[in-house]
Amino acid sequence: MRPEDALQISVVDYLRRALTAASWFCAIPNGAVFAGGKIDRARQGAKLKAMGLRPGAPDLFVVHAGHFLGIELKAGKGTQEPSQVATQGEIMNAGAPYTIARSIDDVEMILVTAGVPLRAQLARLG
Repeated sequence: MRPEDALQISVVDYLRRALTAASWFCAIPNGAVFAGGKIDRARQGAKLKAMGLRPGAPDLFVVHAGHFLGIELKAGKGTQEPSQVATQGEIMNAGAPYTIARSIDDVEMILVTAGVPLRAQLARLG
C-alpha cells in the first residue's frame, strides 16, 4: 500500500468519527488503478472523464454549512502534480479553500480553522 493510501484511510476513519451529522465528506478516487488490459483501462478512463471526473481533484471534499473544503493528502515530502496545482488555483478562484494535509493532525487543524464542529478531536479519540 502506498503511504498516501494509508494516510487517506486513516484520515477517512478519523472523519467518520469526528464529523457531526451536519457535515459531509467524500473521497474522489482519481488515483484509482483500473482493471484489465491497456484498452480496457483507456476505456474506463475515457468514460470517467466523460462523466465529469477531472484530473487534479483533491483527495477529499468536506462540506459544512454550505461551505466546501478541498483537502489534498500528501505523505512525507510528496508534492502536487501539475494538474493538482492547476485545480487548486481553479477551486480557490471559485472562492473555496483547497489545502494540503500531511497528517490527521493537519486535517483536524484545517477543520477547526474552517469552523467545522467536531464531535471528537484527536486528543479524545485515543
